[in-house]
Amino acid sequence: MSAKLKVKVTSVKTNRKSKRSARISTSCTCKDEHKSCGCSRRTEPAVEAMQVAGSELSDLFKQLKDEQTAEKFVRAIRCRDARAIQCLLDCHCRVVCFFCTHEKDCVRICCSFGRNHDVSVSFDICVKRVQDPCRRNMWY
Repeated sequence: MSAKLKVKVTSVKTNRKSKRSARISTSCTCKDEHKSCGCSRRTEPAVEAMQVAGSELSDLFKQLKDEQTAEKFVRAIRCRDARAIQCLLDCHCRVVCFFCTHEKDCVRICCSFGRNHDVSVSFDICVKRVQDPCRRNMWY
């Protein structure tokens, strides 16, 4: 005994979220678009800035796939040329300092994102020193 039931759909309501704005909600538990309880949804600027940071840092590291760009970057780190590194970076990123470890030359970079610089990301890039067979450091 099976009954066949036909359902006719006349209109469907969809909600789309914008790609650029992230939203967080308060501790509200109502589900009818926050009208009955008076809760309001607000846009969190730091979340939006974090999304922009991910996108722009991804683009920064994608450009290092190019061999010539990567070569310029490595040479600039070894020569401690902040101006050359700044030319390869976005305007929201800056060279903080250069430093050395036992076998590596490094640069610390700080980038800020968002309308009011809500998110800042700092990272180090280190390049191993090249040595000749006599164990002398060589720079290309």
